[in-house]
Amino acid sequence: MILAKALTGYTFRYISLFVAGLSAAVFLVLIFLYLIYSYNQFLEVNESITDEVDTMGLIYSGQGMPGLNQYIDDQTQRGFFNKYFYIVVDSDDQKISGNMEAWPNYREFAQDWVNFEFDIQIGSHVDYIARTRSLDNGYRVMAARHIEEVYENASLVLRILFRSMVATIFFGFFGAIIASIVAERRLETVNAEIQSIVTGDLSQRIDVGDSRGDMRRLILHFNSMLDRIQSLMLGVQNVSDNIAHDLRTPLTRMRNHLTQLRDQFDGDSQDKIQELIEESDGLLATFAALLRIAQLEAGNRRSQFEKVDFTKLVDDVVELYEPLAQEKAIQVLLEVEKDLSVVGDRDLLFQMMANLFDNAVKYTDNQGLIELNLKSVTGGGIELRLADNGSGIPAADRENVFQRFFRLESSRSKYPGNGLGLSLVQAVLSAHQGHIELSDNHPGLIAKVRLP
Repeated sequence: MILAKALTGYTFRYISLFVAGLSAAVFLVLIFLYLIYSYNQFLEVNESITDEVDTMGLIYSGQGMPGLNQYIDDQTQRGFFNKYFYIVVDSDDQKISGNMEAWPNYREFAQDWVNFEFDIQIGSHVDYIARTRSLDNGYRVMAARHIEEVYENASLVLRILFRSMVATIFFGFFGAIIASIVAERRLETVNAEIQSIVTGDLSQRIDVGDSRGDMRRLILHFNSMLDRIQSLMLGVQNVSDNIAHDLRTPLTRMRNHLTQLRDQFDGDSQDKIQELIEESDGLLATFAALLRIAQLEAGNRRSQFEKVDFTKLVDDVVELYEPLAQEKAIQVLLEVEKDLSVVGDRDLLFQMMANLFDNAVKYTDNQGLIELNLKSVTGGGIELRLADNGSGIPAADRENVFQRFFRLESSRSKYPGNGLGLSLVQAVLSAHQGHIELSDNHPGLIAKVRLP
């Protein structure tokens, strides 16, 4: 798993590109070195053969044929150390001396250069390269060298250079994999700590450990950002607490007074007071929802997580809202797997499920249909699918409905509410590392919830 992530990570891609570029540069350098070496090798062979023929000409000019024969005999007796082949012939091409059997058939090039092969038809691969020189009295000499040695040396150098390039590529990519794995492990640790902070206590900080360089600076900056966020969240929490203390308490007191006042009137006055009480209840519910969302986003409820029987929780929610569904003659179809559990806060999960089911009942017309499916999923976790055939939500607004106080224009006058129901649902799911997806039911809406 860590290897797969490392091979697809930025570090591996960056180092791989660097190694590829370096390998291309090394390849060009090696080709250049090979060409220089090969050129120098052939240049050395050419110069040595030229020097040898010139030497033979000088010896013949000074010492005649006896001196030339003696020189050739001395050279051929050197054995392994002798790189040359010689032959001297007269005007009738009869051999006089040398370690070649006879004057060979050869191909002639410019400046008395020739090449040939022994016992092989002319035109095949060249094994020998030679120069000839005409002497006085019709004599001719030839000095040849076996160039297979040059080819072998050049081939050896090429193999060494090629293996050097392969080693560069191999160790480069091997180093890239090692560096990527180390970086990925560190990133996995940092990501796990960040996820723990996001879903838990904002007072936690990422452990710097033995991190160095850019990673250390990144962690320090992230921790500084968390300090700032925590400070801002504390400010928001203080404001929320002040709202709860300064507004919710007076509203509750006012509602109680209205309740007492309602009992003292009859008729229309009592109805109007009841409307004021209901408005007060709506304001109190809005304040309560805002405070719950703020607490969830601050990560203050994760310490209360425990194993929750989600199957029983769903049954309890359906049982709670069943009378409302019956009032509208709505058919509720359940398909729920037994003994499905999640780790979380039961009260929050109940509120999340209640909001979703309340919306389904609210926006489904009389004699409608609600389908609820709960099942486990491969790899762990559960999936809840809640479908109705009500008015639905346009595709363009399915992301907006999770914003606080957002309501569809078509539902503002027809259905009561404060636009916080789905905001609370998303906040609960975020705290539980879950997510929700809305889609069209043709007609109606499908809400699909996943929880780990």
